[in-house]
Amino acid sequence: LLHVVLHNSCSDGDDRWVIEQPGMTSGLGRAAAVALTAALFSGICIIVRQRGVRVVVLTCLFVASLVSTQLSMKVLSGPVYNYKFPGLVTVGHFSTVSLVAYAYWLVWAREPWRCSPTSLGSASRYLRNVVPICLSAPVSVIFNNEAMVFVGAGVVAVIGTLAPVATAVLSRACGRKLSLLSWLGVLVAFSGGVVISFGEVSQVEDAENGDKSLATKGLVFAFIAVFGRAVKIVLMDTLLSPTAYASQGQKEEPVSIMHLYVLQFPLSTLISATYSVATESVSDAWDQLTPRIAGVIAFTCLNALALNLIGVQVLREFGASAQQIIGKLNTICIAALSVAFLGEHLPSIVVLGSCFVLGGVAIFERGSSHDAYDKAAADDDDEASSCDDSEEESSSGATLSEREASKLAS
Repeated sequence: LLHVVLHNSCSDGDDRWVIEQPGMTSGLGRAAAVALTAALFSGICIIVRQRGVRVVVLTCLFVASLVSTQLSMKVLSGPVYNYKFPGLVTVGHFSTVSLVAYAYWLVWAREPWRCSPTSLGSASRYLRNVVPICLSAPVSVIFNNEAMVFVGAGVVAVIGTLAPVATAVLSRACGRKLSLLSWLGVLVAFSGGVVISFGEVSQVEDAENGDKSLATKGLVFAFIAVFGRAVKIVLMDTLLSPTAYASQGQKEEPVSIMHLYVLQFPLSTLISATYSVATESVSDAWDQLTPRIAGVIAFTCLNALALNLIGVQVLREFGASAQQIIGKLNTICIAALSVAFLGEHLPSIVVLGSCFVLGGVAIFERGSSHDAYDKAAADDDDEASSCDDSEEESSSGATLSEREASKLAS
């Protein structure tokens, strides 16, 4: 679908943009980029194969939807369409998810009471968990899209590799425990992000003064998006898997995915619309809108819908930290495809850093497997000890009864 968008965007006499634009790679280079992407997905399948086919498919679709969403946004704001209204486009993304969530509860499940904030059981839980998610979601998405207007899609994806560390630290602060092996995986993935960022920053330093200011602005937007994404993911994890957080697991029930979305996205849409109207010109966006641009926007909305529905499944399966690490595997895909189809430059150090990220995923997954095994063993020990205690109580009870009977006989 991405190839169709890229090809159709250059019709009406503009085929040179795809075929002959300076800096574009040859057919062999594109084949190499596709081969590199295929190798990455093969690595994902090998790492998570023990979790079953369903999890493998979800993980691959999650990474693919991340790649498609970011590159389609880059195409929309690129030299062909030059439609640089990322905030308003994000409002469309959030509105799409909101409509689907409302349709699910009002039409399919027929439980309209789920759309009320009081459906969580208490107003304090809604204010503590859902409202911060609604605030951080627009920050993570809008600022990420804003960053892609000023810097390349590959650069934005590269800075995003720092998200796993921020997510792991915030997750631990909220009560979720990680094994030492899992922390090692986070640090390895973080090292990959540092290596990749070093290569990208060196390109910014070589830019001209005018371009440098725009690139700096894009980098600031990208880092703010990383922080907002970490806050959003951890708070969502506390609602979807409250038992994983020691401080909340004993008193709160988990929230379903669609229940969370019907409470989150309407308010996120309102916040995004307020920000976008204040920072972007609605009249200019309407004047520049064409049927072809509207088609690309609709394509990005479908991508965003798939990303949110699949991403939350991966979050529930792996947890906040691992989900962010897996999401960073899109870095090499976006960088490679940006080189092949968008004319960007890919330093060789980016490939090396992406290998570190992939290695961090493998180490984290091994640590998660050990945690699951240790937890199962501990549960078995607790069950066995409880059985022993009950046997002791029953035997002591029987002994007591015999003594009472002897006293009564006397």
